[in-house]
Amino acid sequence: MKNIIKKYSSIAGIGFAMGSANVIPGVSGGTIAFISGIYGELIDAIRKCVCAETLKAVAKFDFKTVFKIVPWKFLLSLGTGVVLSFATMAKLFVWLLENKPQLTYAFFFGLIAASIITMAKKVEKWRIPVIISAIAGAAAAYMVITMVPMSTPDSWWMMFLCGAICIIAMILPGLSGSFLMLLLGQYERVWQAVADFCSLKVTVPQLMMLFWVAAGSIIGLGSFVHLLNYLMRRFKDATTAALIGFMVGTLPRIWPYIEETDFIRKKGKLVATGFKCRAPEWNISLLYVVLAAVSGLAIVLIIEKIAAKNEAE
Repeated sequence: MKNIIKKYSSIAGIGFAMGSANVIPGVSGGTIAFISGIYGELIDAIRKCVCAETLKAVAKFDFKTVFKIVPWKFLLSLGTGVVLSFATMAKLFVWLLENKPQLTYAFFFGLIAASIITMAKKVEKWRIPVIISAIAGAAAAYMVITMVPMSTPDSWWMMFLCGAICIIAMILPGLSGSFLMLLLGQYERVWQAVADFCSLKVTVPQLMMLFWVAAGSIIGLGSFVHLLNYLMRRFKDATTAALIGFMVGTLPRIWPYIEETDFIRKKGKLVATGFKCRAPEWNISLLYVVLAAVSGLAIVLIIEKIAAKNEAE
């Protein structure tokens, strides 16, 4: 009993870390799932939720069969952690990004840099096709992060599309759903609604918006997870390499000393259409930036150690 409580408490903790990471543009909750050793289990669990057998059982209201197929204890523990992080961390990270962006990005830069090394160990053999897959993933991710933030409508179909696209990115290590929300011009609106919903201050328009985002997320995830599960089983090294490439390609976007360039006005606000990475300045603030990055790196090493221990058990 004690081991079961410890196991699911650990999964809830991973869910909390995943939810917190998903709030940050440039960081993916999928990265946390991968380095903590539950990524394969997560993808398979989601696949079971939307497989034909489960859907048939739901249509027949045979929930006994549904609970046999779906690993609900795992998903409930993970989901509890994610919801708790949204309720407690969404406003905090929005505040940190606005007020302490350098330290926030330094922390996640260290986390992702260490994650790349950790994930690279999971590739059994770096053959030519695997290396090409990694390069392609890095190129694709870099193309995404250099896109110009768009001005998009606030209609229901845009919210649906936003949910579908961003949930897929959120489960892919290295590809940030929140960053895609930023590109679609919906980041602040969606996360403010999530924060208001969790604090029971949500308005009816916000509730409707969240409904369409959730609907898009469910359908988008259900459609994509079967493909991802197939790729992870049949082409594990190449798929893992592509995910590593995604992470490498997004590193420039969360460099602590990033400088936004080429501003244009959209919806009454100045929006940067480009960025460049500059060298750090040698002053006391550099020490804090380094400490933040080292903290991110240390967390990855701790998570990796715990995951290795759990896998051995």
